[in-house]
Order: sequence, then C-alpha cells, then structure tokens
Amino acid sequence: MHLRLYWKLPFFYIFVILFFFGSFYSFAQEKKNNPQLLRAESEFQRGNWDSAFSIYKKLATVDPNYLAAQLGMASCLVEKRRYPSAISTFLRAIEISPDHPQIQAALASTYFKNKQSKEAVKWYQNAIDSSTSRAQLSWYLNLGTIEADLGNTERARQIYNLTVQLYPQSVPSYYNLGIILLRQNRLDEADACFYAAVELNPDFDPALFGRGEVATKKHDFMLAEEFYRASIQLNPRKSSYTYAYAQNLLRQGKSEEGKRQLKQARRLKAEKHSRQAHEWAERKNWQEVCRNLQLAVEVDPTFLNAIEELAYVHAELGNLNQAKSTLSIGLLNVPNWAPGYWERGKVKQRTQEIEGAKLDFQKAIILSPEAIPPKISMAKLLLKTETDLPTALQLVQAAIELDPLPEYQQILKLIEEKLDSPK
Repeated sequence: MHLRLYWKLPFFYIFVILFFFGSFYSFAQEKKNNPQLLRAESEFQRGNWDSAFSIYKKLATVDPNYLAAQLGMASCLVEKRRYPSAISTFLRAIEISPDHPQIQAALASTYFKNKQSKEAVKWYQNAIDSSTSRAQLSWYLNLGTIEADLGNTERARQIYNLTVQLYPQSVPSYYNLGIILLRQNRLDEADACFYAAVELNPDFDPALFGRGEVATKKHDFMLAEEFYRASIQLNPRKSSYTYAYAQNLLRQGKSEEGKRQLKQARRLKAEKHSRQAHEWAERKNWQEVCRNLQLAVEVDPTFLNAIEELAYVHAELGNLNQAKSTLSIGLLNVPNWAPGYWERGKVKQRTQEIEGAKLDFQKAIILSPEAIPPKISMAKLLLKTETDLPTALQLVQAAIELDPLPEYQQILKLIEEKLDSPK
C-alpha cells in the first residue's frame, strides 16, 4: 500500500510550514522616532539582507538591549540561512524580553530550520504557554507536526485534538489529525476528520486524497478510485496523487490505464524536481541545480528537457564527461532524439573526439533534415579539420536555403576559399 503522509514533505505542507515573517514584531513608534530603523526595515523588505543587517548591527552596538535591532539582525540571518547565528541572536532577544511568545515561536522555527527538532518543540511549547490569550494556530500545527516527525505520534494526536477544539473551523487541524489517526490505523476516526476538512473546504484536495487512502486501507478500491480522481482533478500536478491512483487501477486489474498513470506520475515527479532546479538556478546554487535535475532524470529517463538542461549545466561547469553521459542516457531511452545527438556532438568536439562528433552530427542531420544547427556544426568541424570540404559546402548551402544568415554566408565563403586554394 502506498501511504503518503503529507505533513512529512520538505518544510511540511503549506499550512504547517514553519514560517518566519521577518518583521513580525511591531515597532511603529521606534520606526517613527528612529529613521535608521525605518531604513533598515525598508532594506529588509527589498531583500537587501546584508545592508539591513549592517544597519541593525550598528543600532545594536549603540544599545545592546535594543530589541528591534536584535530581532532585525535575527531576521536577516534567517533569510541568509545562517541559522546558528540567528539562534544566538534570538536567544539574546529573549534575554531582553523573556516572555514574548512571538519571539519564542520565531526561535522555534529557526531551530527547526537548523534541524534541531527537539529544541523547536521546546520553544513552540514555551510560546504557547507564554501566550496570555489563545496561542496562534500555526504554533500548534507546527508543534504537532514536529512531534509526529520525531515519532511521537500519540503526543501529536493530543496536540491536534486540542487544536480542533480551539479552532473548530480550521481545515488543516482536521486534516493533520486525520493523518495521525490514519497512522494509528484508526480508520473511521481518520475518515471523519478528512470528511470534516472537506465539509469546511470542498476544494481541499489533500483531505480528499486522505479519504482515498482510508478507503484503500479498507480495501474499498472503487471508492478509493473516486477520491483519487477527485484529488487529481483539483491538483493535477501532484505526482503522489497520480501514483496512488495508478496503484489503485492496477489492484483492480486495469493494467493498461494503470501503467499509463504510472508513467504520468513519474513525469509529474520529474517536473517537480525540474522546477526546484530552476529555483536553485535563480540563487546560482549550481550544485543543487545539478542534484535536482539528476533526480528528475533518474525518475524519468525520457524527460528530455531535464536531460538537456542537466547536460548544459555540466558543460558550462566544465564537467564534459558528465554532460556527455547525461545526453547518452537520453539517447538510450529516446533513440530518435536529434537535438541530443547534436548536443553530444558538440561536447565530443570539446573533448577532441572528432570522429565521434562527426558521427553524432551526421545522425542529427539524418533524423532532422530540416534542422540547421547540426548542418552548421558539421560544416564548421569539417572546415576546421579540413576534411571533406565538398560535403561542408553542401551542408552550408542547404542551411542558407533555409535561412540565409550573414554568419552562414561567411562560413560558405571560407569553405569556398579553401576549395579554391592551391594544394
């Protein structure tokens, strides 16, 4: 049985994300009286963490007990993922304001980000206990999620039970409680929680999927199929939904459709890794870019976009053998992939595998006779090596017929000069 506990996704599900809002604490009066603080807040809001931190630090140097400055520094450190330093700064802020639940919750969040779950539990509980009124919903949700992640299932159930009582209109509370009850094999209770979540929000796809998981555990595969279909309809990009649906179809003997859905699930998961790679590319973290693209290729070796992007990054980083191997994976699984032969040919040319490059360019030309790039690449290689210039001439002429760019005219001229020059 495929059971996917959604609170266990990286950073958890959307409503249990251990969030940190940066300027969560209101310092309206301080801002009004201190233009430097206002400037720091402005820099922070624009994402200029270093600039904001520098201003906050100056303010804290003048007055070490300036709470707004300490929290500002901690906010910047969190955004820069310098979690140990952020933790130290939050602890200093708590020394200044010992009973402030929001600061305690922010510290708990930062401990979690630093993979210190037990400390995160402690400080979320402190934040809840320090609240003079009803504590924030997110603190209960985060606390329960971490307890569950630590294996303290019964403690998580108690927390979510309390959360449901305190926030009876909270969809995520019912959902998370349902997940815990499902883990404990209390199927009817779990289904009741998922049902309550759907009643509050009919478009809440995780709860519909949860009902499908309950039905699957009860071996009611036809009912499970209905819930899986409904969750996919609401969130078609969720690979785990499609995967569970595929398994369900296979259990019912619907082999052809089940296999098709399995293939779709793999593609969806690969696309998710690809999107994550793009996010890392924006941060110029090429190691994570390569890791996520590699995961995409491993999940779906026919995902040519990911293969091409991974090969490109490897080539740009100078990892030419890895680029070549990546393209070979794509060609092994999709033998008629003309751009793959062309790209691999270019890599082989860089590694001085001239004959191999020629063979790849030729294969690309055969597979895609209307494509210009492989013709030009082959012509330039033949010109550079001064081999088979008549073929190079024909290739460039064919390219010019398709697109008479000045660059191609220049290559044609060089080839003609070589052919006309005395041997």
